[in-house]
Amino acid sequence: MKKLGQHFLVDYQLLDRLVEYGQILDKDVVLEVGAGTGELTWRLAERAGRVIAVEIDEKLVEEASRKLSKYSNVELITGDILKVKHKIRGFNKVVSNPPYQISTKLMHWLIMSLPERIVLTLQKDFALKITSPPGSKKYVYTSFLANLFYKCRIIEDVPRNLFKPMPKVDSAVILMERIDGEVIPGEEELKLVKILFTQKTKKLRNTLKTVSERLQLSFREIEENISEELLNERVYRIEPLRLYKCMETVIQLTAKMANGNLNT
Repeated sequence: MKKLGQHFLVDYQLLDRLVEYGQILDKDVVLEVGAGTGELTWRLAERAGRVIAVEIDEKLVEEASRKLSKYSNVELITGDILKVKHKIRGFNKVVSNPPYQISTKLMHWLIMSLPERIVLTLQKDFALKITSPPGSKKYVYTSFLANLFYKCRIIEDVPRNLFKPMPKVDSAVILMERIDGEVIPGEEELKLVKILFTQKTKKLRNTLKTVSERLQLSFREIEENISEELLNERVYRIEPLRLYKCMETVIQLTAKMANGNLNT
């Protein structure tokens, strides 16, 4: 178990609370990553219309299968979530205690899948990054991505002694509630934001100069279409939606340039 980075919650009351935090209804399709022996899985199955549970350890899958044999609404998948994610569709909620070493990649995929509600037990430091506001020292690209589409907050601290084997770090439960809006994840826009966050403490003006060179776009065009006030703000201080809209403008300018429609 330890070589796979797995630490299992042994506090059954906390498992019950995770289900409560998920606000599971019989119409919901719930994804669980890191199902282990199925202790959280069967609790989800009691309420959900369907549960998709993923576990990488074959021996644990065997044990979970026996425990879950009476639940016809559980689909138990053996494999690494990052390798089988293309097979997983249709979930609208996530309730999980995922392996900590895949937290960043898992979080990016979950956010881009846009479920309406996400409840995760994460390493405390990572949970703080996810919930950090713009301007915070912990605010990184993953923080931006999470807060662009979700209202994120820590709802419970989890001491390390509630896990077996006991990890070296404390944990926290985060709740992510989908923000209603018209933002649809744009691959090109998000790629640009990711580039900006490699120099997050610099002013947007300076980081966009690097971006404009990569796109072979005149920086003068950017200056004419983005406010001076925004250009002079540091990347990590800009509100997520405002930064995303800025990248939409850059992509639109690039498309116009490709079509020969930019002012000369």
